[in-house]
Amino acid sequence: MSTTTSSTEVVSDRAAQPNNPALERRSWNYGYIGEDTEGRHHHVDRKHERIVVTNSRADRDDSDAVPVFSLHGPILHTEAIELGPLGEGGEDLRRWIQFIDQECGGWADRPVSATDHAQNILEEVR
Repeated sequence: MSTTTSSTEVVSDRAAQPNNPALERRSWNYGYIGEDTEGRHHHVDRKHERIVVTNSRADRDDSDAVPVFSLHGPILHTEAIELGPLGEGGEDLRRWIQFIDQECGGWADRPVSATDHAQNILEEVR
């Protein structure tokens, strides 16, 4: 008895395919932290409570009622963080932002969230 192998067999590795995102999240599970001075983009994956560092910003798809954000690889680094209630950043996220700012050359582009803006106003009033 002889054994034959089909030449049409396809082995699929989702992460290796260029059109598949390395990470995809709906808006309430994704947050953009900013771009550091080395051109790396830092993102918050709230679903898995981690920071993800990539070479590019996320793509945003507004075709559904809830926007979907997709990150394309490679993923350069992930860092586990503990988030506060309702997926808010908590101390771990603040420490990450400070770490990049003080130990890794700083931020080239860091968007200011409405929460950060409100906190700055409250601190000015005090």
